[in-house]
Amino acid sequence: MNEGKLLKFIISFLVLLQVLGFVFQVSSLYKISVPLLFIAIASKYILESKKIKPINILVLFLFFASELTQSISGIISIKHRMLISIVGYLMLFYFLYNNHKSFRYNRRDVFTLVLGSSLYTVIFFITYSVIREPMQDLNVIGFVHLLLLYVLLIVGAMHYINIRSEKSLWFFLAMLNFSFSDFILLIDEFYLQSMELKAIRLICEPLALIFLVNYMITKYEYLKSEEFEGF
Repeated sequence: MNEGKLLKFIISFLVLLQVLGFVFQVSSLYKISVPLLFIAIASKYILESKKIKPINILVLFLFFASELTQSISGIISIKHRMLISIVGYLMLFYFLYNNHKSFRYNRRDVFTLVLGSSLYTVIFFITYSVIREPMQDLNVIGFVHLLLLYVLLIVGAMHYINIRSEKSLWFFLAMLNFSFSDFILLIDEFYLQSMELKAIRLICEPLALIFLVNYMITKYEYLKSEEFEGF
């Protein structure tokens, strides 16, 4: 078993331990698995990247910071978790700017984008309308949080359909999982507290980081036309 396959196994195992520790309320298991999971995902980037960039390490740490603090001390507030995520999402715009290509779409691309954007817009407004009142003084922070996710996912989809590369695919998948994770976080915090939602989030968050690492270490290689039709 090579290093890549071993790391994949370790990460999958730690995600499972994290979920099991939470579901069965084994706090020691949960507290141990979260920092180890961050180390494993960061190691994947360090070992598989040809050139290590400090900004990439910083972004990965930011997205894990709130989970690490929550698992170790349990004292971080939802406000600080949202603020940390907002800073991380703002930094992701650097990646979009750095890898921007001119947009060229055919009619099918435009239809796919309009349909996908419309569905996500409906989800965005339904979610915000549900949690807006319970958020109270965190209303503005929550809106900015959701808006950044909205823009990043839409633009990520635009890049994927435009470039049709493996790298742009990883970014889109990362943003899709970040969206699931953070929408669940806000719904669970302000509207409907649920063990099931928390467990799903513990799967989505690591997946988002794994996809983000894959984006960081992947070069632009265009997908074959037969491998991609629509989304």
